[in-house]
Amino acid sequence: GYAHAHDIVHRDVKPDNILLEGTRGRVMVTDFGIAKALSAEGGGGTLTDTGVAIGTPAFMSPEQAAGERVIDGRSDLYSLGVVAFQMLTGELPFQAPTVPGLLMKQISAPPTPVDRVRPETPRELALTVMRCLEKDPEDRWPTADALRRALETGTHSAPLPRPLSRRPRVVVHEQ
Repeated sequence: GYAHAHDIVHRDVKPDNILLEGTRGRVMVTDFGIAKALSAEGGGGTLTDTGVAIGTPAFMSPEQAAGERVIDGRSDLYSLGVVAFQMLTGELPFQAPTVPGLLMKQISAPPTPVDRVRPETPRELALTVMRCLEKDPEDRWPTADALRRALETGTHSAPLPRPLSRRPRVVVHEQ
C-alpha cells in the first residue's frame, strides 16, 4: 500500500520477494528492481517500447502478461492473490508446459476456486483471494488497504457493479 501510494508498482510480487520476520510477525516485500528500472524509464509499463512483459510468468497479472504499457497497483494485488492461492492450496492457479502457454492462461483462463481445491479453506478467505485473481483490474480489490481491511475483518465484499456500457454485450440470435 505504501509503494502504491507513492506511484510505485512492484511488478514482481512472488514468494521469493516476500520476507517474513517471525518474532514480530512483520511482512516485507523486497526487490523493487523492476519497479525501479521502470520508474527510471518514466513510469511506463515496460522497459521497452515493444510491449514486452516483465516479471515472473507464474505470478503475472493478465495485463502484465499481455505486455500492457500502463499498469497500476491492482496488478500487484493479482500477483499477491497468486501467492495466497499457492499458500492455501500448495499449487499455482495456472500451470502450462511453456511460458507462452502460461501467459495465455494468466490472460484468459479462470482459476479454480481456492475452496474447490482446498474445501477446508474458510469461505470468506477463499472469496477474498479469488477477488485478487479477477482478470479485469476493475473487479479486483481497488487498493492494498482495502484488501488488508478485508483480511483483518474476515469479511469479503464483491466488486462494485460496473456501468452497463463497460460490460460485455451478449447478443442472442433467434432462428
